[in-house]
Amino acid sequence: MKLEWLQGLRGLAVLGVVLAHGRYLLVGTPHGDLARTLFLPGAMGVDLFFLISGFIMVHTTRGVGGPRDAALFAARRLARVWPAYAVVTLLWIFIDRGGLWFFQDAERLWHLAGSLAFLPQVPGEAPFFGLAFPLAWTLAFEMYFYLVFGISMLAGRLRWFVFGSWMLLTLVLLPATHGGATLNIRQYLSFSWGYMQLATNPLIYEFLAGVAIGLLYHQPRIRFGSDTVAWQAVVCSTGFVLWWGWSGVGGFHGPAGWGWPLALMLLALAIASKTVTLSMPRWLVWVGTVSYSMYLTHYLGQVVLTRWLEQHGLHTQSWNEVFLALLLAIPLAAISHRLLERGLGEWLREKLVLLVDRILPAPAVPEPQEVIKMAKITP
Repeated sequence: MKLEWLQGLRGLAVLGVVLAHGRYLLVGTPHGDLARTLFLPGAMGVDLFFLISGFIMVHTTRGVGGPRDAALFAARRLARVWPAYAVVTLLWIFIDRGGLWFFQDAERLWHLAGSLAFLPQVPGEAPFFGLAFPLAWTLAFEMYFYLVFGISMLAGRLRWFVFGSWMLLTLVLLPATHGGATLNIRQYLSFSWGYMQLATNPLIYEFLAGVAIGLLYHQPRIRFGSDTVAWQAVVCSTGFVLWWGWSGVGGFHGPAGWGWPLALMLLALAIASKTVTLSMPRWLVWVGTVSYSMYLTHYLGQVVLTRWLEQHGLHTQSWNEVFLALLLAIPLAAISHRLLERGLGEWLREKLVLLVDRILPAPAVPEPQEVIKMAKITP
């Protein structure tokens, strides 16, 4: 079942991120402080994406498990994320990192290879990790979550036990041996393997919260008793998120920052959607549909737009440029969604699914047995 209210949330999340980056266009101007106040909280869209990812993975993998399902999950997730990311990263290198010059140095090539594999390149700089494409840090967390989630599916009915045990180990037990578990996402724990800086980062709690909300959503008995209570939960939780973000109380990513109020809001919306209809504007649902492409491409568009305006003597660092950057993000997202996600991504998914079918063929479905009814004829 398609959850349009969730797609609408994705749309709001990506628009918030686009505006948060749009504030850079006003840095150093008299409007810089106001732009930061208005737009920086939009960066909480990243935290909302993490929560939604956890929820969606539960929602779309109910009743599946075992090697074949885990392999299909990995194939679809990889095809969904990696092709568009790889293309945008290469475009970024040609736009902002010197083009062909970048490829003339072995160290930079290793840096690129590690970035394309979602490996932290500067482990001590959590949570961004110095990847070649600046926005890729969120995808590194996403892919780690998918990796653990997919491996846990191998355990079948024990998937949640395996998943929970791994998270307990990496978020509580291992940090306890390296200085103590915290909710500080900028923490640095002295692991010899840099990837453990990502695996033990408290940002992972946001995916766990999304998973928990997904599990609660699928419990039939958990629902609001009336429409009135459901709408109160929606309004109050959403209002609290707006206050928390724009009052300046919660000023950064992470479960102790923007994450926990967003988790409460997602929980309220998910449970309320079982009682009332949460309608979203069609345009916002569309933005949610292309949100991944918009996230990837909007920053490239902003850089190209700024340079074009400078070359034509139109760079004024004004609110007009913020509007143009937001406007440009729309066609860029549409093109990327069509060519990279639906085109290249779906092509790769088909190839990977075929490979899985060859290695782990689906079990044969037995032919339905013919039922012969014997009619008893009586005189």
